[in-house]
Amino acid sequence: MNTYARTYWFTWAFLVIAAALTGVASLQAAFFGGIFAALLSALLSKVYERTGPRYAPLIGATAGTLWVIAMFFRVRWFGSADDFQMVQWTLGTDISVHAAGFAGAALMTALLARYEFPKALGGGLLLAAAMTVIPYGVIGWIDHRVAGPVDLVVLVSAEVAVDEGPVRRSGAVQAELTSAEVLFLKERVLVVDGPGGVEVVDEQGRRYWPLLRRRLVYPGNPGGPVRTVLFMLPPGLVAAETWSVPVHQDPKGLALVTLGGRNDVKFSGGPISQAVRLEVSLAVKPNEGVVTYQSLQVETFRKSPLGDLYASVRTQGIAAAFPTSLIDPKTPVKSEEKAKPRRPSFGADPAAK
Repeated sequence: MNTYARTYWFTWAFLVIAAALTGVASLQAAFFGGIFAALLSALLSKVYERTGPRYAPLIGATAGTLWVIAMFFRVRWFGSADDFQMVQWTLGTDISVHAAGFAGAALMTALLARYEFPKALGGGLLLAAAMTVIPYGVIGWIDHRVAGPVDLVVLVSAEVAVDEGPVRRSGAVQAELTSAEVLFLKERVLVVDGPGGVEVVDEQGRRYWPLLRRRLVYPGNPGGPVRTVLFMLPPGLVAAETWSVPVHQDPKGLALVTLGGRNDVKFSGGPISQAVRLEVSLAVKPNEGVVTYQSLQVETFRKSPLGDLYASVRTQGIAAAFPTSLIDPKTPVKSEEKAKPRRPSFGADPAAK
């Protein structure tokens, strides 16, 4: 009975402390969740004693891993969407913590038959700590490479006069390009200083301005290295589109992506990541021949070397910060409208002008 109790309290205490330190769960969730996990570990006390110090940790680690997987599917089938998303975010670390706690308790229980309690406890703690630090370090390295934030900078061409720049909506935050981004763009396209700030000019002479900057943050690694993707969204898109966009392999990489019709994507910037990709969806709003950008949706998908363990991160609808519009080539334009230069507005009714 004493061995059963020691196994229980060792497992429970370790799970609570390790969960709190690694952030896999709130202290309350770790406190109550550890009660049932420790009960399973204690039920295996006789198995630990019979197998001995050599194999007991392996049995304990296996039992801890299976427990986490069972809880994962329980939340998936019976839990809420938010709870399941949180379990996805912390699955790898959760397995590491439980495998370490179970293995440490198993070794301590096996050593109790040969040594005094202080030595057995020290051996269990040493193994559990090592099993927590090493996998947690590996998970941290994978998160560093895969799950860092992604900065989106959207460059859009607006229909304005040659000597003018786009007028941003009242209260809109003006997106700015960093010096590194400007230097990166100058190596690939023409970049000039215009009346609307920094302008990017493509091969066809169309001018682009930074419409917005948005950061997609994976909750498990909010302070990690930041990838930056510069989107060039050209005019001429008269229908809703969805693009599968790669990102740079380097977690601090910078890339230029030019989107086109029929899901066309042109990537520039270096090696492409096999673990991270973006899905960009554009919604347009046709209104009497004028097609305006309605919203832009971006979703980040990540795949770790151990499988698809990460939940995707999605933006809300991104609205335009300054007027942009597209003319539908299938709709004829009246002669008086051709003679009169039009200053398009985002979401406005062109018939009212």
